[in-house]
Amino acid sequence: MLNILNAGEYYLSNGEPFFTHVVIYSSNIRGDANGNVYAYNNPNNAAILADPDKYIKPLQAKGIKVLLGYLGDHTGAGFANLTNQQAESFCNQIIEVGEAAGVDGYFLDDEWSEYGTRGWPPANSTSFSNVILKLRNKTDKIITLLDWGNTNTLSPEAVACIDLTHQGSLNGYYLSSMFPVSHYLPFSIDLRGPLSDSAVKVRTIQSMRANAGGIGIYDLRMEPTRLSTFNAVAWAFDLTCTHTGVTYPKDYGN
Repeated sequence: MLNILNAGEYYLSNGEPFFTHVVIYSSNIRGDANGNVYAYNNPNNAAILADPDKYIKPLQAKGIKVLLGYLGDHTGAGFANLTNQQAESFCNQIIEVGEAAGVDGYFLDDEWSEYGTRGWPPANSTSFSNVILKLRNKTDKIITLLDWGNTNTLSPEAVACIDLTHQGSLNGYYLSSMFPVSHYLPFSIDLRGPLSDSAVKVRTIQSMRANAGGIGIYDLRMEPTRLSTFNAVAWAFDLTCTHTGVTYPKDYGN
């Protein structure tokens, strides 16, 4: 998404925003050759986080929750191979950034870490849970994650700390037995190439009838070119979706 403010320009016919949550996607978890782990905010995300009055608070004023996302970055370090000390450091770093920017929560995506490379160990069965438990102990804000990578290692205690989990296969539908249905998003729409509007409506209705936590939408652009897809979602609730006509250019970062 070229500017997250664009998510606030879609409205349902009942007057509510179409989007309930927006992820600033994505900052990164990085590791160095000395075993240090870093929460890295690329120039785009750093610019958004440095000016919350301009980019974050206007969405929150509309009732939209803004989440800060973290993703692996090809350095060998990831949520699933950190020591206790490394997990503590990483969680402290993202909390510091998130609190300063006033975000509503965090989104963890266990992709692209390349475990077992660059001197870092392979993924293990306890680290990811430890990260989530530490994060929950440090904040009462929203914790969400993508059901991908090493989520199968999460303990019941860690799962209980998660507010929403996104099914990871774009344009796919799946309900996991690991997570409560009411906290799971079984359908994720890829706006780069969405399903037909009729298929989107069917999958949205299927999610609704399952009492799922919602659906996910990936890669919102500046131009309102997928309004029919959003209407296919809204129609499942006997609503329609419109765009205000206002668009925000990318005026930050690189």
